[in-house]
Amino acid sequence: MKIIASLTYYYPHWTGLTAYAKRIAEGLVARGHEVTVLTTQHSDDLALDEYHNGVRIVRVKPVARLSRGVISPDFPAVAHRLIRESDVAQIHTPLLESSLIAGLCRYHDVPLLFTHHGDLVMPEGGFNQTVERIMVAQMTAALGLSSRITTHSQDYGENSDFLWPFANKLRFIYPPAEIPEPQPEVVAAWRAELGLTDKKLVGFAGRFVEEKGFDYLLQAIPLVIEQMPEAHFIYAGEHKVVYEDFYGKCKPLIDRYAEHITFVGLILDPQKLANFYAMADVFALPSRTDCFPSVQIEALLCGTPLVTASIPGAREVVRVTGMGLLVEPHNPQTLADGLVKLLPDPAAYCKPQSAIRSIFSMERTIDEYEALMHEMVGLPAPTPHAQPALVHLYAEPTPSLPVVRFPSRPAAQPLDSQGDPAERRRNAQLIEWLDLGVGDRVLSCGSGAEALRAQPGVQVVELAASRAGREHSAHHALGGAAEALPFADASFDAILVTDVLEQADDDRVALRELGRVLRPGGVLAIGVAHRNFPLWWDPINRLWTLVGGEPLRSAAFGVWAGRRRLYRPRELMQRVAAAGLCIEAVAETTHYAVPLTPYLVRATGRRGPVQKLLGGLMHGVDRLNDRPAVAGKTGFVNVLLKARRGTQQ
Repeated sequence: MKIIASLTYYYPHWTGLTAYAKRIAEGLVARGHEVTVLTTQHSDDLALDEYHNGVRIVRVKPVARLSRGVISPDFPAVAHRLIRESDVAQIHTPLLESSLIAGLCRYHDVPLLFTHHGDLVMPEGGFNQTVERIMVAQMTAALGLSSRITTHSQDYGENSDFLWPFANKLRFIYPPAEIPEPQPEVVAAWRAELGLTDKKLVGFAGRFVEEKGFDYLLQAIPLVIEQMPEAHFIYAGEHKVVYEDFYGKCKPLIDRYAEHITFVGLILDPQKLANFYAMADVFALPSRTDCFPSVQIEALLCGTPLVTASIPGAREVVRVTGMGLLVEPHNPQTLADGLVKLLPDPAAYCKPQSAIRSIFSMERTIDEYEALMHEMVGLPAPTPHAQPALVHLYAEPTPSLPVVRFPSRPAAQPLDSQGDPAERRRNAQLIEWLDLGVGDRVLSCGSGAEALRAQPGVQVVELAASRAGREHSAHHALGGAAEALPFADASFDAILVTDVLEQADDDRVALRELGRVLRPGGVLAIGVAHRNFPLWWDPINRLWTLVGGEPLRSAAFGVWAGRRRLYRPRELMQRVAAAGLCIEAVAETTHYAVPLTPYLVRATGRRGPVQKLLGGLMHGVDRLNDRPAVAGKTGFVNVLLKARRGTQQ
């Protein structure tokens, strides 16, 4: 195949992203493919057209810098020519020209692989935030035109508001990581040279930018030193970043704790980098946001365990290897606690290098990219070079259950106290799952109590959703301590929960509480707002978040109003399983709806001639959800889940 790959910077520029692209390009060349990389000439002494390790590098001259990106008038013409000559194209994002390349690929009928290295997070300031909005809009357009999308882990993809609307195109491929074996004698000599022989070393590395969260680590230093005076922190990387002076903001902290920090500079030599990882007793990753930092795999391959902020993507390595600790993000105290826990005996957390390589394999990564590109151009699958991945022995269990999309037609009725058709459809299915009998005692948390009271012989105890304005709200009761619900253990035969978990301060605590008051064998039916809701349901929030904006939680109306979170099916399943409940069914409901339904329902009220007319229109549109073809759609209003408390609990 002839492959054209494009990214802003390539060899000899060195970041995790460029290292990733270089390894993929050279790995594909080694298997007989022709790979051309289109990039920018980031230094005047670089050739405009040259080969390196079999990869052709075509560079265009930039004329101006735009924050992290550059502008080159030659880029469109060169991209047009190279794409026309190629069988498949790949872009590594963030990339300013992503929509241009996607449009050219569509014009020349060349399939495009969109490889995403992390949602764009720019520094504060009007200019940078404007650039972020422009780039996110460009990349969103490119996502729509791409044939396939890859990112580094399922955990990251499912938690990315940028990627998940295009979930039908998503594939998850671990990064290609490779690093030499450390040299113990050299490591010991380096420690002695730095005067750190008797120290417990915490390593950290990367660009000194805000998203890496190094300020949290700096704030954790006195908390660690207080308990472990022998601890010391060593940093490798470029701290002078042209587009962001985060180092300057952190300078007061760096100066304050200078005696506990050593800077060893940017390390480009792979062998020296391996020795740096091996010199550290623990490697810290305190990031605010990070897709999948390759430094984690490199540290593990060098025998150094991790203390990592538990954020989507970054937490993957510790989850699947067990080699380290996950700590609460954005919290210097929990970061310090994790370091103090691990530093005395790092070896207790180490796993055999063979176990790490069985999960993170360079050859397997190239296998997966080669197979995906073959699929995109219609070629037979190539013979893999690596062994199939072993079961992740140290991975946390994830519930496995198919998510169904099926209609549950609500009875024809006007827009009344049971709310809009999506709400009625949701409640009808949840109540069917409860399978209530005469004499059953049911707890209603949220907005389904009226529907429950229509069930004959059922005793209903209500905790209203907070947005209903009731004095004793389910949000309040479930948002506090583990004993927040004012009921004894095993008080209810069934529980209905709607519009509550999204508002709870801690949904994990809330689910444990619900499990506590449910009798053994009882059913819990949950309805929550879907994170991947249809565009027309709330176009204001959907479009705003697609261009990088934060959800409009403080607005009077809309899907995010008053909610801390929305859910995807997998997220809800993980939460419920972690609470010790047995999941029996998961569903997504309501794809078709009148545009702006959340706004219209709350703006017009629920009774009167206008509301009756609006209710009839909504009901008519809602009938489209009864069609079997809905099962093939993406984007739904609600996630529903049925769970049962075990009889032995």
